[in-house]
Amino acid sequence: MGQDLEALRARLGASYPNWLLALLMTGSMAMVLASTSINVALPAIMADFAIGRPLAQWLSTGFLAAMTAGLLLSAWALARFGARLTVQAGLLLFIAASLLALVATGAWELIALRIVQGLCAGVIQPLAMVLIFRTFAEGGRGMALGIYGLGVMVAPSLGPTVGGYLVDHFGWAAVFWMPLPMCLLVLLGAHWLLPNRRADTTPPLDLWAFLLLSIALFALLGALAEAQRFGWLVPRSGVPMLIGLLAGAAFFLRSRRQPKPLLPLGLWRHAAFRSASWVALVLGMGLYGSTYLIPLYLQMVEGYSAGRAGLLLLPTGVVLGIASFIGGWLSDKLSAALLLGAGLAVFALSSAGLGTLEQGASFLALCTWACVGRIGLGLLLPALNTGALDVLKAEELALGAGAITFVRQLGGAFGVNLLTFFLEWRHAAEGGDTLAEAQAFQQTFWLMAALFALAVLAARGVRSTKS
Repeated sequence: MGQDLEALRARLGASYPNWLLALLMTGSMAMVLASTSINVALPAIMADFAIGRPLAQWLSTGFLAAMTAGLLLSAWALARFGARLTVQAGLLLFIAASLLALVATGAWELIALRIVQGLCAGVIQPLAMVLIFRTFAEGGRGMALGIYGLGVMVAPSLGPTVGGYLVDHFGWAAVFWMPLPMCLLVLLGAHWLLPNRRADTTPPLDLWAFLLLSIALFALLGALAEAQRFGWLVPRSGVPMLIGLLAGAAFFLRSRRQPKPLLPLGLWRHAAFRSASWVALVLGMGLYGSTYLIPLYLQMVEGYSAGRAGLLLLPTGVVLGIASFIGGWLSDKLSAALLLGAGLAVFALSSAGLGTLEQGASFLALCTWACVGRIGLGLLLPALNTGALDVLKAEELALGAGAITFVRQLGGAFGVNLLTFFLEWRHAAEGGDTLAEAQAFQQTFWLMAALFALAVLAARGVRSTKS
């Protein structure tokens, strides 16, 4: 029996929207926990499987790349199967991948399962925003989005904190079973709370475009990873790079010819949207890159346990939540360009501050600079959406929101990969010893600071109606 939101509201009463919001926030937090908690487990996984950072970083970038591709399948899956079936099928596959990870015997098995998890997260997460917009159409949408956003923003800090404690006591496998109770709760709750009504017409799925995009993403990431280990002038690096470039070119050519492309390239005809996309790329790199680098630095240079490294990131989640609320309030009063420039500059300052710290720096100093960076990200997130979408027509808003999210995730996947590449290069160049490790991390933080400072130039091109 098909049920839409109106039927569920009539059956479950006035409290239904609140129950649905709680369910959606729990599901999204489970996906975010799975994304970020892996970072505190990387040293343990590297030791257990005898692998280096170039291969271990695939546990993060593989998830992010698959999630990026999965975002483009979400709208089609919602229309074709309905929210309930899409979420339940995605969660079942996610849970199966998590359980299989517990018995993995090789690094590539673990990486493949992380890619499956990322694809599921990419399909599931955008559905939450769609359902919130539909459910709270008659009022309370702002408060609902604020509550949902707070949960999703705190989760990246809770993941390393809780995950680090579990890794210390139960080993790296803990980060794979940690999100499962939340996944099971959402899986059961979806049966009663999620609508299962399908759309009357299903938008066409350009499967060839999706395959080309996926090949391009993973081939280019693979080329960068192999170049870290074997250099650029070997087939193991050059062949994937060539395949990735050709697949990427084919994807863009195909998308230009399709009436309803998987990725709406026409949005980039707006100069402000192009500028916002550059900022989104750098923002993705900072958001995911810092969450990747900081726990790794704390454990490999400062000698922290996984639990203590995660504990340092806990205050950053609180700061990010507060800063995002302030950033949202300011975005109604100030220009997007001004807020983006300020956020980028503050994050650049934070990265530079981390780059100046010597080995043996205090817990307070490390935590303070990490929190400063979250203030910058909190200013960036609301202003980016305002600046990117303000120049679009009403019928383009949903496409624009999806496209900017896609670009931000793309920045996260390639950002982690490029930062690892730079880190390995500087480690080898500085001599490859323990002192070189610390220097390489310092220089990588400085690189992130320089990229954010350069992105201020792109932010100047974002012009909203308040500019």
